[in-house]
Amino acid sequence: MTEHLYKSVKALADELGISRTTLYKRAKLNGIDLNGNYTSQQIEHFFQSEIQRLSSQLTVKDEQIAELNQQLKQAHKLADQAQQLQLKTQLQLEAEQQKVLALETELQQEEVVSEASANGAENKKGFWRRIFG
Repeated sequence: MTEHLYKSVKALADELGISRTTLYKRAKLNGIDLNGNYTSQQIEHFFQSEIQRLSSQLTVKDEQIAELNQQLKQAHKLADQAQQLQLKTQLQLEAEQQKVLALETELQQEEVVSEASANGAENKKGFWRRIFG
C-alpha cells in the first residue's frame, strides 16, 4: 500500500478540492480516520464513495426535473383548455347579447307603431263625431 503524507487536514482537503468541514463530515461518514497518513486505497475509497453519492444525487435531480416537466406540460394543457372555454363562453355571451339587442329593437319599433296607431285612431274620428264632438 502506498501512503501519502499530508502536513494537515487542510492540505488533504485542498488536494481533494473540498472544504475542511466537508472533509471531516465525509471522512466520518466513510469511517476514515484523519490522522495525516492515508493510503491510496483509502483515498480511492473516499473518491468512489463521493462519486456514488453524487451520482445518486444526480439521479434524484433528474427524476425531479422529469416530474416537474410533466407537471408543466399538464399546466400548459389546462391553461389552453381554460382559454378555449373562456373564448367559447365569450362568443356565446356575445351571441345572446345580439339576440337581446334585436328583441329590444323590435319591441321599440312595435311600441312606436302602436303609439302611432293609437294617435292615428284618436285623430281618426268618424264624420258625425267630428261634427258633434
